[in-house]
Amino acid sequence: MALGIVSFLLFAPAADWIPVRDPKLDVRGLAWFRENQGRTIRLPLRLKDALPPAVWNLGLSPSGGRIRLRTNSTRLAIRLEYPSPPNMANMHAFGQTGVDLYLDGVYRSTATAPKDAASGKTVEHVFFEGLPRVTRDVLLYLPLYKPVDVLGVQLDADAEISPARRFAASKPVVFYGTSITQGGCASRPGMSYQAILSRRLNLDFVNLGFSGNGKGEPVVAGMTAEIDASAFVLDFAGNNPTVESLKEVYEPFLAAVRSKHPSTPIVAITPLAKAREDARTAEMRLHIRDVVTAKIAAGDKLLTLVDGLTLLGPNQLDGLVDGAHPNDLGFQWMADGLAPRIARVLNLPPPVLTDDRAITVTSLEAAASKRGQIVRYIWGAAGFPRNQRPASIQRNAASPIAGLKNVKSVETMSIRMEAGQENTTHHFAPVRANGSLVVLQHGHGCTFDDLHAEKSYGLAHAVDQMLDQGYGVLTAYMPHMRPGDCGAVPHAKMFDLPTGGGSGLKFFLEPVAISLNELRARYRQIHMAGLSGGGWTTTLYAAIDPSIRTSYPVAGSIPLYLRIGGSVGDLEQYLDEFYRIAGYPDLYALGAIGPGRKQVQILNRRDDCCFGEAQHDARKVGESYEDANRAYERNVREAVGKLGEFRLVIDETAPRHMISAEAVRIMLQEMKTAR
Repeated sequence: MALGIVSFLLFAPAADWIPVRDPKLDVRGLAWFRENQGRTIRLPLRLKDALPPAVWNLGLSPSGGRIRLRTNSTRLAIRLEYPSPPNMANMHAFGQTGVDLYLDGVYRSTATAPKDAASGKTVEHVFFEGLPRVTRDVLLYLPLYKPVDVLGVQLDADAEISPARRFAASKPVVFYGTSITQGGCASRPGMSYQAILSRRLNLDFVNLGFSGNGKGEPVVAGMTAEIDASAFVLDFAGNNPTVESLKEVYEPFLAAVRSKHPSTPIVAITPLAKAREDARTAEMRLHIRDVVTAKIAAGDKLLTLVDGLTLLGPNQLDGLVDGAHPNDLGFQWMADGLAPRIARVLNLPPPVLTDDRAITVTSLEAAASKRGQIVRYIWGAAGFPRNQRPASIQRNAASPIAGLKNVKSVETMSIRMEAGQENTTHHFAPVRANGSLVVLQHGHGCTFDDLHAEKSYGLAHAVDQMLDQGYGVLTAYMPHMRPGDCGAVPHAKMFDLPTGGGSGLKFFLEPVAISLNELRARYRQIHMAGLSGGGWTTTLYAAIDPSIRTSYPVAGSIPLYLRIGGSVGDLEQYLDEFYRIAGYPDLYALGAIGPGRKQVQILNRRDDCCFGEAQHDARKVGESYEDANRAYERNVREAVGKLGEFRLVIDETAPRHMISAEAVRIMLQEMKTAR
């Protein structure tokens, strides 16, 4: 039976109308709902005379208000009363007055105010009738820009009602700001950026956006601070008439919230791009940045600054409806940019945004073009660091791995990069050289010295076996994952470091690139392998440097569309704006395409960390572990064709997260045939 259409078939009898105050209905997003005795407004009635009149009037619109329940009803209807019809020039009636229905997280229907809406005139809307009797999650979003009285919700008389799904955080995220925060100009309530974000992260939220009146007044700051929140998001500036008026309220607003909530994360957003930029907005961005960075420097570790231009920037003006307010596309971009940041401050599993099933690299020309795009993203105008040399090289250094049998000598290289970043690599020369080098990249372990460890990662064994076969070995660490500098800076912080251009991804790749600038002339072939985060590094580095002849990422990545829960990885593994340029299947293809090139990806079936069978949920993915991974292997092999070779090995011998002896055997065999 079609949704939103009344049929003349015989249906289950309808129950009496359930009032919105009934505890069977879970009303969210209206912080003072109980105090206000069930009024669907956003502000406390007791502050009516204290608040600016414009703020009070805007607060009568229940933007962000939601009604939730689980039910097996075959029918759902709603009864509403609007004070007036829709009348906005830059918002459709659906966006201004709509009540959106989502079933099991999927949009289905919208009720709207009629053209003759008036106080005392009841509007009834049947969302669905005659659906199969199965239990569904029901979510109703209330209007963004029009007051409404919800007079009741109607189900089958014999319908079962149970509590709605629990949120990922026990308290709501509170958003304070301007018309953009209120929802202007979404096409309907479910398309505000908070609504999109909350569905993606399974969060409750409160919307305190006030169109044209998000000015940060002290009374509004105090009201906002009343709410017991999991986080506060402050997105106001442009409604202040001058930079001076913003300076009068911004720091005090921030201080008022922090004083009431010393242990709660606060996210501060600078203004988004507009079709016509002006000096006032630029100065406001600068003031917010100055205030927030000063507080962070003074010790507020729960304060986060988000540059609004990274959410909706000057190259994304198609995301605006009137030159200033986001449309649905703009709100989607905002939600995409905020999702990983909000997840991070709330310690939630990071969201996977990009669906990277598509493979765009299917020719040598396409591969060269894609490599150019990736290099420009990572290094900007500076380009790939082809001429930079190590800061220092210690010849005949002590071996960082005890017990190696096949090493002739060791060189330790010090790598210096932007923003004061440093790293170290070690070059092991074999006793009997065959003219080839293997780069071996560690992940989140901080030493290669695990030859006799009870639960070895297998890295020292891999180094010794490669040396035994005549390969030189360059060992490399991920950022802040070397001895004496183990986990000192979380990887997400690498993307906040000031650089002259490009992305924080450069700090993961430059130790290898700079070391190879020193070593290339000594070797006729270069191969690369890595474990875990080192496997991810191997995938990315082999994709952009075609001089890597063969590559072997071990337990390093799978495509984003297959990831769940703990298998999502650190920020570098799911940085949405980067993987829109090249998803993982594209990166795998880039690592394989080229004369004589090959990539053999190795996953450990019994991995106790990453990308093994235990980290796979067949119910969510829709396929078994074997079938899902073999499917993307086929797709990459088909894309690569005769331009190179890609293969996936599922290691049945590895007992845990490691490079097994079998994996090393495969690497040595494949490298031998590449000579």
